[in-house]
Amino acid sequence: MNGGRGIRARARAGAFGGHMWSRRWTSDLESGVTRGEAYLARKAARADKVLSLEHAGRSVRCDVDGSRPEPFTVEFTFAPLDAADSDALRTALRREEGGVLGALAGNFSDTVGFLLLPAVHGDTAYSCRCAVQPGPCLHVLAAAYIMVEWWDARPDVMFALRGLSAEHLGAVLRGGDDDEVSVDVEEALWGTEPVLPTVPSPEPAGLEDLLDAPVTRRLAAATTNDPLEQLRVVADLEDFLDAFGRYRPR
Repeated sequence: MNGGRGIRARARAGAFGGHMWSRRWTSDLESGVTRGEAYLARKAARADKVLSLEHAGRSVRCDVDGSRPEPFTVEFTFAPLDAADSDALRTALRREEGGVLGALAGNFSDTVGFLLLPAVHGDTAYSCRCAVQPGPCLHVLAAAYIMVEWWDARPDVMFALRGLSAEHLGAVLRGGDDDEVSVDVEEALWGTEPVLPTVPSPEPAGLEDLLDAPVTRRLAAATTNDPLEQLRVVADLEDFLDAFGRYRPR
């Protein structure tokens, strides 16, 4: 996500972030500065001062134009989900309309968004090479505003930022809230001996109830090595089975 003259902010006025959970994060970050400092940071973000945004694992790096010839480098690092939030996330994902695969594709509710949201105090670490430290400084805030707009456009990256990539999210199978699945997810999805799903109780109404199973995603992996394409393969299966389930011979 780079721009020759900086990244253009989508929000030309008002708050940054289109989701409740993304706005909450910037609001908490702004609580550490004065209203005037927040105003200057918003002005910088809207003036295309954030030159780049690079994501790797649980870290995001931005170059921000400032008062010297070379841009300031801002880095964010986010803590992985703890055990309690991971359990709450698994429960919430079972209730998502689009299921686990829909959530991994970026279609999830505010409930899941708030669970994934890294707390500003404790789960978010940031740094800048300017003199205004420990901050948050103008450069950190400006980068944060652009970053939450990136979250809005690519909510799926929130899983990776909290240490939950598509390969390591966890095997979330349909069933009661008390059902816990303890497997090596990478082996279940990509290994030579995949872990087959247990039959839910009560028994599934149709094949579509088993689409979240690791074996189905492994079949998608046999089609393509691209994780996003694998999600599309399973989504196509969902559409097919939905249409097949509604088919009635004439």
